[in-house]
Amino acid sequence: MTVVRRAIFRPVPKPWDTLSWVRVPDGLEFTLYAIIEREGGRNPVVPATHDEQARWRWAHDTFETELRAADSEVRWAHGIRTRSGFMVDVRQVRLRRYDLIPGRGKRSRQAWEHCAARMHAADAVYRPVREEIEARLNPAAVRES
Repeated sequence: MTVVRRAIFRPVPKPWDTLSWVRVPDGLEFTLYAIIEREGGRNPVVPATHDEQARWRWAHDTFETELRAADSEVRWAHGIRTRSGFMVDVRQVRLRRYDLIPGRGKRSRQAWEHCAARMHAADAVYRPVREEIEARLNPAAVRES
């Protein structure tokens, strides 16, 4: 038996809510299922073989890595950097010179289009695994009720 945890990935709202010229596209919310080791709590138990567990874990890690890379790339394009800071692991630094370069709205739209395309392509690869897990979750939820 395999325990899965459902997680939702969406771009972090900061600093997009403070940049008036940036429009984050809708539909950048993705569902991931992570394989966890311990049972109990609200996490459902799904029947799976060891090969399926390994495949699901690999697909989850690959999908999450691609989503985070696309998010990091769009932040970089907007002049947002992360640096280590005093008493924190990382902090965000916004390079304001990127705000002053002409054509910032067009560059922002292009960066978000590229990010969305990259995230949706990764989602298309992960979709069969997600559907397989969800198909096994539904019968398990029906049996528990």
